[in-house]
Amino acid sequence: MNSDITKTSGNPASVRLRAALLEGQRRVLGCIASGEPLEEILETLVRLIEEQADGMLCAVLLTDAGQERLRFLAAPSLPKDYKLGIAPYLLIAPNVTACGAAAYLRQPVYSEDTAADPLWENCRGIAVRNGLRAVWSTPILSDADAVLGTFAMYYDTPRLPTQEHTQMIGMATQMARVAIEAKCDDDLLRIVFEAALGGMLVTDLSGKIRRVNHSFADTLGYTVAELHGKSIARITEEGSAAALVRELLSHGRREVLSNRRYRTKNGVIVWTRERSTLRSDSSGEPSFVLTHVETMTEADDDPLAPLSRREREVLTGVIAGRTSKEIAARLGIAAASVDTYRSRIMLKLGIRDLPGLVRFAMQHGIPCL
Repeated sequence: MNSDITKTSGNPASVRLRAALLEGQRRVLGCIASGEPLEEILETLVRLIEEQADGMLCAVLLTDAGQERLRFLAAPSLPKDYKLGIAPYLLIAPNVTACGAAAYLRQPVYSEDTAADPLWENCRGIAVRNGLRAVWSTPILSDADAVLGTFAMYYDTPRLPTQEHTQMIGMATQMARVAIEAKCDDDLLRIVFEAALGGMLVTDLSGKIRRVNHSFADTLGYTVAELHGKSIARITEEGSAAALVRELLSHGRREVLSNRRYRTKNGVIVWTRERSTLRSDSSGEPSFVLTHVETMTEADDDPLAPLSRREREVLTGVIAGRTSKEIAARLGIAAASVDTYRSRIMLKLGIRDLPGLVRFAMQHGIPCL
């Protein structure tokens, strides 16, 4: 590739640049989805951007918890002397280095020449002796407008960014933001998992288990590692992962209450009362199902063991006093189907009429949801 990125947006070089950026975006998103460490994800991003122009070096710096300083997280090509020497000057302030000013002002700051820019007055020698004459820094802002860090580009000659540089900066800061926020979400989810008293699990849209907590694994007699990657269908007696996803997608439902029967490692059947929600990725597309297991007991203790998941859902609506039409609207099925399910429920439970069904629910503590 030429040492200078071409300024003409419609020429072949610009087309190749766009294709390279899109491919880089795909690779970075793949790293995020596979759960790679944040430092490795950002180093992948930095190297992808560096490949687009000879002589350009890049770095991602993160803010500290107090929003007072910056630190290098991914800067594989920067000289060690520069990173060590500049560290004391990485303050989030309006007049210290391009990165500190960008984080403080929440807008890009371009130092055309570190040898002359007042921002580098106290530390210009560190930049100049390491051959870093041009430094361009852009803040990485969260969706909540918090400063997560900065993305910096460096050249060995004085210069300002071209239109193509600006395009690369925009993609780089967007991808850095996605990676940082995804890591924060992942850490939060991990903390919630570890602290939860009940069982929790995450499955992808096909029903493959991506994560479970120790409470869920222990109850079924497995280790967390043994369940990772297993299909949910291999440990359940009923219930389709695809059906659950369809239900979550239908009518914009954000949460589905359901019952499910699991097989323990020793073959014992346990039943659960669960709440499932559909979670999306950074682009807003459905990505996985998060399920919180509220109760888990052996099947012998389950008064609803003969019922299917759909029959249990209809039952909770019936004992709550809802009409067949209301239940049908909540479940996204026909009212006639509700009547059929109700007849099956009474037959399976040996109950002849609606009052008897309500008494059964009260005796066994079945909630009216």
